[in-house]
Amino acid sequence: MKKQLISSLALAGLLTLLMVASSDASQSKAHASARAASASAILGKTDKATGSPYVFAMINMEAGNVTFPQSQEAAQAAIDYVNTYEDGINGHPIVLKECSDTTATAATSATCANELVADNPLLVLGAADVGGAGSFPVWNAHHLAYVGGSPFTPVESDAHNAVIFTGFSGPDTVATFAYATQVEHLKKVSIIATNDAQGLAFGKQAAGYAKADGDTVHVVPISSSASTSDFAAAAAQAESTKPDVVFVEDPDNCAQVLLALQQTGYSGRFPGPSYCNTAAALKVAGSAANGFFDATPYVGFDLVDKPQWSHEIKLTEAILAKYAPSSINLDGNAFAAFGEVMNIRATLPTIKGKLDEQSILKAFETGSNHPNWLAHPYTCNRKQDPIQLSVCDAWQQIQVVKNGKVVTLDSNWVSGKQGS
Repeated sequence: MKKQLISSLALAGLLTLLMVASSDASQSKAHASARAASASAILGKTDKATGSPYVFAMINMEAGNVTFPQSQEAAQAAIDYVNTYEDGINGHPIVLKECSDTTATAATSATCANELVADNPLLVLGAADVGGAGSFPVWNAHHLAYVGGSPFTPVESDAHNAVIFTGFSGPDTVATFAYATQVEHLKKVSIIATNDAQGLAFGKQAAGYAKADGDTVHVVPISSSASTSDFAAAAAQAESTKPDVVFVEDPDNCAQVLLALQQTGYSGRFPGPSYCNTAAALKVAGSAANGFFDATPYVGFDLVDKPQWSHEIKLTEAILAKYAPSSINLDGNAFAAFGEVMNIRATLPTIKGKLDEQSILKAFETGSNHPNWLAHPYTCNRKQDPIQLSVCDAWQQIQVVKNGKVVTLDSNWVSGKQGS
């Protein structure tokens, strides 16, 4: 409290405020204690791993223009839980060795990979890395399985030594258009895409998915350094064809596009990729984000009352509350990293004999419809998504923004299988 507010005239008010603050602090401590007790009951009894460690290698983008620290944070939280409450893997604690790809290049990933193999990892824990062209030759040379992660590029998406439990960056867009066309019967689409090589490529890809569903499509490019007037012009151009759907494909300016659509009076549907519903984007967009919908391979925490999801949701929340930073961004990358650790913990103890690249991959590739943490069951037969052969599950849930919060729009699974 500023010094100038403290005066004899304000002394009584100050004392009242201090009493209220003290009361609030006591209540906060009581609530924190209650949450801790509840989390403890969900986590159960400790069963700490005490054997020799199993090293998991990870390359993740944690510095530079684009970062995904949530991949490492979520994976580490799940590892801490497994090591403390689940006896690790056959009594062996997991130790995560991570290297950050700071330049988003193959060269940096190759450097990271060469550093990490010196720790003799058991496997590579997939994360957010676009430099796989540099790292995968190193993983291959050392016969390491790549498990989980985010299928950002064709390198990891098609690697013979990779199993990736969920698909987004492709399947999410397929499922979004499938839902809009087949469930909501929307047929006329405008796509606002960033006017650079990557943005136009994604815009063209999205247009292809929409046309495959029988939609008519109009693509509107928008500058990567757009001004307020540019957003308004793009929104007006997108609306000029009277579309049922305006798909937003502008990762850097998603909130501004949503605001511009609101200002034009657009009243149709507006889906897009899940980066449009991050906490930061929703804060900027405000009410303009209400009604935005997208696809995700993970069930929402609002389904906690569903018997098939209740345990996994409650346990995930308890683990993250205990071990993850309070600032963690719970997006698809975070859930991918968290889920892969839980899936690995469920599978590796079933392997008889030596754990190596061959036995690890075989364990995930044998059989079908394996439990997939907070996601649709996975089948790693390289047939689940013809465009991303390493992806073991392309099914998606549809979520929507309501009053600034992301909730489940439709709890039925929608196929995101590409090329079908």
